[in-house]
Amino acid sequence: MIITRLLSVLFIIGSGIFASYFGGNISYALFYLAIFIPIISFLYTVYVYFRFKIYQSMDNYIVVKGDWNSYSFVIANEDFIAFRNVKVNFLHDKSTIKKTEGSMEYSLLPSDKERMETKLRCNYRGEYYVGVDSIQVTDFLFLFSINYPIASKLKVLVLPRVVSLDQLGIAPSLIDSKNPVRYSNTVEEELDTEIRKYNPGDNKKRIHWKASAKTNELLSRKYLQKPKAEVVLFMDLAKITEEELGIVIAEDKIIESVLAISNYYASRGTPSHIIYDMEGIKQMPIYSKGDFNAFYKACVKIRFGAKTPVAELIAKRLLRGDDGMFYVAATTKLTKDLYLSALKALSGGNRLCILFVSDDVSETTKSMIEEMKKVGADIYQIMSKDEIGDILTGDVSIT
Repeated sequence: MIITRLLSVLFIIGSGIFASYFGGNISYALFYLAIFIPIISFLYTVYVYFRFKIYQSMDNYIVVKGDWNSYSFVIANEDFIAFRNVKVNFLHDKSTIKKTEGSMEYSLLPSDKERMETKLRCNYRGEYYVGVDSIQVTDFLFLFSINYPIASKLKVLVLPRVVSLDQLGIAPSLIDSKNPVRYSNTVEEELDTEIRKYNPGDNKKRIHWKASAKTNELLSRKYLQKPKAEVVLFMDLAKITEEELGIVIAEDKIIESVLAISNYYASRGTPSHIIYDMEGIKQMPIYSKGDFNAFYKACVKIRFGAKTPVAELIAKRLLRGDDGMFYVAATTKLTKDLYLSALKALSGGNRLCILFVSDDVSETTKSMIEEMKKVGADIYQIMSKDEIGDILTGDVSIT
């Protein structure tokens, strides 16, 4: 394009000099032609922009991150002149379109059109534009190239993924579903000191033989149902200070980690509580799949900008006198306050797992991780390249 522009300028200058020195109809005709060619080329690019048509659509505009969805794209020439060098630029920073690169170039004869049926995948949670971003129109002589933004872009609402876990490797062995001894939250039966008359159908193992011998009638022990401890998930929604894509990735990993864990327990009938700060501290009890689905839908409106740090959320929860609970905190920052809150939680007989979502591998961070491990906290660092499922199931080692 630079060469054609240079040749055009030289043509104008040369024809102007030629007309000045020699005059005549031919020389002036060449001069006017040299001037009008760039003007006509520019007008052509403007004309093509207003006359070509683009149609794009998706089957659904509310999608789940990572799922492939049907996407169709049509570019048409409904005019009587040919359109050449029409370049379509696609958005690719947050989405992926099969069978396409960052851009595709088309040349269309009158009444001609190109259609593409493919799949589109959204790579991050949130609400943003996908599909065609802009159109670049170039004239026949490659003198002008004008990039026009598309006025009617496709906007989609992308829900976070729910990673299905067969096991929860980050949990202490006592709370694993295969060993539901302490934290599984299934109801356990505990002997009571009270007794009652034996009724037909009662378990014979519950008969209190000594008391029965004294009263000459069968007496049975009463059993109490004692609910076990719940899982408490702390979601740190503090503002993340990174470049734009890094922020999106970190936010997704925090939300998806909490969703995966709460879904794991909800599927097994184990209650969990999700605590976070978004315009005030909120607690979401998850006792069933219905509760989980309600929270999942609410994740669409989650915004990062919490004023209450996760360390304070843990400290406030400890005021309830929790003992023997399993705490999980998903955060992007390891601070001294978090260390102190972890120390209090662990000294109270609770278990604590920290999901550290960050690519930070500085010596300061490594030192903080080691200090928190020493007091008994389990820390898993989740980097931007890591898969949530691999970390949570324990397929990778602890940082």
